[in-house]
Amino acid sequence: MRSLTTGFFGTAFLCLCTITALAQKSDEINRVEFFGGFSHNRVDTGLASEDLGSDFDTAFGRNLGANGVNLSIAGNFSKYVGAKFDFATHSKSDDLTFDGDPFNLKYRISNYLGGFQFKNNRKDGPRVKPFAHIMAGIARQSITVTSPALLDVFGENSFKLNENNFALAFGGGVDIKAHKHVDIRVFQVDYNPTYNKGREFDDFDLDAKLQSNVRFSFGIVIH
Repeated sequence: MRSLTTGFFGTAFLCLCTITALAQKSDEINRVEFFGGFSHNRVDTGLASEDLGSDFDTAFGRNLGANGVNLSIAGNFSKYVGAKFDFATHSKSDDLTFDGDPFNLKYRISNYLGGFQFKNNRKDGPRVKPFAHIMAGIARQSITVTSPALLDVFGENSFKLNENNFALAFGGGVDIKAHKHVDIRVFQVDYNPTYNKGREFDDFDLDAKLQSNVRFSFGIVIH
């Protein structure tokens, strides 16, 4: 995992260097593009726990809906192709009761991805601009459990479990020009699978090595 992390951030650094170099040029192509917006991730957690019961499975089992943000920067080196770095984080929190004790459970997944975007990048391009991208990187997942009942067991009222997994994103969407330097990203849909090493999160049963997540985003594009 250390080599994977090092390789990812090395790739991200090269992408940023490329974007910085491209930003110094000005011609008929939008050389640099920033996106920011709301995002919803349908997470195939694969989590189940017979010990914690059906309330846990209902709130944090398969097809968990987590909300968050999606940010990206792209450096376009041709009319139709650019290098892209993408960050997204999604979370869900819920209050549950086990054996009469209150528990708060929070799940978070954050994706750090890099790859390529395909789009008409001309400044005088069409008003409606479909795009597609393919990216790879790391998904960091965590579960935080908080309850006064944990004091007697751990000496603290909370504990946190973390995992880093290989992740991909295949998808695209549609941008609509609203201004010379501003587009509205009407929608973006990504298949965002993560690949696990097997049994994860120690105390929980992650049923499958593949998590088939689907991410939806919309927001503002500045170029």
